[in-house]
Amino acid sequence: MNRFFTLLSWVFLSTTAFTQTQTQTIAILDFDNRNYPEADVNQLIQKGIVDLIRINQFEVVDKYDIEYISKRDEVELKGCFSKICLADIGKRLDCDFILTGNMDRLGSKVSFTYRLYDVKEGRFTKSASQMYLDIPEQALLMAELTLNSLLGIENDPEMMKKLTISEEYENMLNNPDAMAINNTGPRLGYTFILGSNSKILTSNEPGGFGYWSPSMFSFGFQFEQVFINSGDFQALVEVVPMVAGIEYGKVVPSLTGLMGMRNSRTGWEFAIGPNVTSTTVATGYYANDGTWMMPGMASYDPTGKTLTTRLDSRGDFQLSSGLMVGLGKTFKSGRMNYPVNLFIIPPAKGNTWRVGVSTGFNIIQKKKTLIYE
Repeated sequence: MNRFFTLLSWVFLSTTAFTQTQTQTIAILDFDNRNYPEADVNQLIQKGIVDLIRINQFEVVDKYDIEYISKRDEVELKGCFSKICLADIGKRLDCDFILTGNMDRLGSKVSFTYRLYDVKEGRFTKSASQMYLDIPEQALLMAELTLNSLLGIENDPEMMKKLTISEEYENMLNNPDAMAINNTGPRLGYTFILGSNSKILTSNEPGGFGYWSPSMFSFGFQFEQVFINSGDFQALVEVVPMVAGIEYGKVVPSLTGLMGMRNSRTGWEFAIGPNVTSTTVATGYYANDGTWMMPGMASYDPTGKTLTTRLDSRGDFQLSSGLMVGLGKTFKSGRMNYPVNLFIIPPAKGNTWRVGVSTGFNIIQKKKTLIYE
């Protein structure tokens, strides 16, 4: 019988202790961002309240109760971080704990700290601090991860890596869109053809094209994908289909694929890749008097001649490839990007040097990847 009552008493005391633990109250008064003004204090306080309710280890003091006590007792709760102030306010609120914290910029990193003040004991009983990358847009996620650490809740290790290691290949967390540039959008260009082809394009003689200038407008669209975004730099791939020659009654399609690097803060970029365009070329030779001879002409005789391939309106349609090298800069105005690029294409089969400029515009689409439970 004595054992039965002993067991019953132990169960009762355990249940009582468990109930008391569950009903311990906690309040959040303020958050210190003086050394990191980019963080929004009100949002950090509200985020802490939401997370405490989600974790469900404490009963959270309602913010309206806190406002009432502040007005009733005529006490200022903002800037209450010292033990003396926390003890005084804690007694007024009749709560068990007060959660306080701060953010500080340390070099290129940000320190996020949470501390748990025990009102009855008059001291800080728990604390958690973590160094993060300097990403103001992810301050709320930093708050969640640090609070989890304070209360002994395991964080996702991959999530921690993305917010603490700048070399992580993830552009939505450690390099949000506010710092990144994506130039997917329409493009306009103007290309100048140099060398011997410039004369052929403007010639009205047989084989010439009769253009008014050895140049062409082009219209198209740029598809861009940033696959690495680390620090200030982005590694990107661009695919640009274009159509040129419209002003001459022609349709000259081209396709360019580029791989390059861009500084996301200054907007400067460099890219290189293949360019494929359509052209009409003929294979023939130059006679002793400099006349171009090609198959089908009355006196055509290639015996002992050096055959070459050149641009000719009477020739055969074919695709010609070349290597494009580009340098550019993206200018920003509000939510608009205005990329301006200079490019050069060295001579390839049937082509001569080509240089040009292209520009475009697009609207920045901000995507926040703040992942909460």
